Order: sequence, then structure tokens, then C-alpha cells
Amino acid sequence: MSETPNESASQIGARKSRPLTKLNRALAELCGWLLIVVVLFMVVDLVARGFNHPLYGVSELAMFTMIAIVYLGLSHAQERDAHISVELVTDKLSGSPGRALKAFINLVSLVTVGIVAWAVWNNAIDAWHSHQAIAGPRPILVYPIKFVMFAALALYAIQLVRGLWRSLRPDTSAR
Repeated sequence: MSETPNESASQIGARKSRPLTKLNRALAELCGWLLIVVVLFMVVDLVARGFNHPLYGVSELAMFTMIAIVYLGLSHAQERDAHISVELVTDKLSGSPGRALKAFINLVSLVTVGIVAWAVWNNAIDAWHSHQAIAGPRPILVYPIKFVMFAALALYAIQLVRGLWRSLRPDTSAR
């Protein structure tokens, strides 16, 4: 596996952990398809309402789908360093101070995501045991989307660990 001069560190890292990168890309593509599903949900509901036959649960399913889209895209965005950030300080730092700051940011993010994932996991387990559902003619169970949220947060945490590891490694590009 040779490195080309124009390859960035993130591209080299992505190549080394291809299964995670493939999973992130697949989930990002799934998010795009799910967005189409949300639009179709809403169009079908709009047309049905025009014929005075609204469909039960369409807005709830659209909401669950949007939640899945947001959470499933987190890891891919982290891998590509595409999250919104204020780069006032990070752009001015390079070398060891820049890597230290990125490591600190990744560590704080990892702790935060870990706390949120733990809370979501507990909430998902409670929803599963209690069969929590949105009331209606056909109750819509809530726990599946909560487990999707947890899985996506776990994948995001793995991506944050990768970023933290990259930040802590010595800079090999200068050699």
C-alpha cells in the first residue's frame, strides 16, 4: 500500500480502515434514499388529504425517518470532517498545538456522545420493555428508532476515537 504525494492523512486513514469507511458511505447513501422516502410520504399524504382520506401515521413515520437520517449521517460527516465548526483558532494552529487542540475537541465530543449514547440506550431499553408507542388506530412502536439512534451514536463514537487516535499520533507527513 503506497502513499501518493497528493493523498491527505484522512484519505490514507480511510484506506486503512476500509470496512468502516464503506459502512459510513453506505449509511450516507441510505440517508439520501430515506430523504426520498420522507418526500414520498409527504406527497402521498398530501394527495390523500386532497381526496379527503388522510393517511394515519404519515407524519410520525416521516419524523422517525428524519431522525434516522440525522443520526445515521453523523459518522460519515465526522469521517469527512464535515461537521459545522468555528475554525477561528483551529485554522491558526498547526503542528503539535493544532493536533493537541483537535485531540481535546475529539475527546470532549467523545465524552459527550458517550453520555448521550448511554442515555439513548437506557431510553431504548425502557421503550422496548414498556412497548412504548405513539397512540392511534395502529400504535407505532417507538423503540426501533431509539435503537437506530443508539447504533448510529456508537458508530459516531468509533469515528471520534479514530479522530482522537489520529490527533495523538506523531505527525508523519513531515518525514
